[in-house]
Parts: sequence; C-alpha cells; structure tokens
Amino acid sequence: NTRPINSINNSLPQNLDIQKSQDYAFKLVKTKPLGTNFLLTKYLESRGIYDVAQGHLHEVYYKNHMNKDSLTSYYAIGWQNEHKNFEFTTIKGFKSSIGAKGISIIPGSDENHAAVFEGYMDYLSWLKHTNNAQLSPTIYVLNSIAQLNKTIDRIKNIKQIDLFLDNDKAGRQATSNIINAIPHAKDRSNQYQGYKDFNEMLVDKIGCKYHSFNN
Repeated sequence: NTRPINSINNSLPQNLDIQKSQDYAFKLVKTKPLGTNFLLTKYLESRGIYDVAQGHLHEVYYKNHMNKDSLTSYYAIGWQNEHKNFEFTTIKGFKSSIGAKGISIIPGSDENHAAVFEGYMDYLSWLKHTNNAQLSPTIYVLNSIAQLNKTIDRIKNIKQIDLFLDNDKAGRQATSNIINAIPHAKDRSNQYQGYKDFNEMLVDKIGCKYHSFNN
C-alpha cells in the first residue's frame, strides 16, 4: 500500500525547527492533527478527501515574519516535501511553502512504477478513486510546475511512468515536456477527461460542494 511520506513518524512534534533561513517569508509555529480546526476540516470535506487525508496531511500553523504584524499566526493544510519542509494551501486557495519548495515523494510497493501529479490534492483524489487496490507506484507530486525538470531527472530511469497532470495549458505542456524527455511515460489524463484535474472530477462525482472559502 502507498505509505504517507511521514509514515515512520505519524505524530509530528508540535514545534518543528524545519525552517533554518530567515530568507523565507514563512516560519512554522506548530502542527496539529487533522480534525482540530473546524474550517480546515470542512475545506477537506468540500474537496472530497478528508477520509483519505489522515496520515498524509496536517494542520500547520505559521507566521509571516516579513509582515509588520509578525505575531499573527495563520493556519493551512500542509504536507511534507523532499526537504522535510511543509508545502501548504489555505482554505482561500493560497499556496506556498515553509522553507524551500520541493517535490513530495511517497514511496510505493512497486519501485518500477511511478505516478506523477501536479498537486497533493489530486494525488489523494486518485488514491480515493482507485481505493488503493493495486500494487502502488511511487508517487511524485510536483507541488509546482517549476519542479518539472527536477522530477524528470528523478523518474527517467523508472520502467513504468503514469502522468496525471492538469487538463489545462500548463498541465498539457508539462505532460508534453515529460513525454519528450521520457518517451515511455504515459499520459493518463483521459481518466478525468472533461475536468481540469482528478480532484475536480471527484468533487463532481460524489456531489461535494467545493468552494475556496473566499466568501
């Protein structure tokens, strides 16, 4: 079965000294388990993935030390990247990282098979859709299109590569770039044809009322 990136230590300490440099705007204050913050819970429910998010996602609380009001603490949904830093998204759709950005890699049971996603929510949507019933590939979540070349270098020698990138201009270009570099990689976006991504299809299929909580 696919394992969350922090499966060895599911209970993260409440204060993590992950950010070492003041060059980054955001500093981690603490983490909490999912279900603590009502709004974050409702956000994940609205995206149809709360039930599969345990062990993969955390509530993260952080500060922006570049703001004048640097004492204010913010909250978001977070997951770790390859640098053990947190990537995060707020309920209003703001996405960033605490410390250096990077790929998120979730080891699977089949080392010869990789699946590539743009965002972590799409990976969790795929996980729910497939019910984790098969031999699981190693998952590579870009977290940003800027991580594309790094990801290509990581996966180029893997025998089977499935691409689940977005059905928009940037996603299609990224898919094309990967296939040009790795001809045996396969575009699997037809699995959510008519939708921007796996999560949009999931939300529609199960009747969730997803919104960005901007109102």
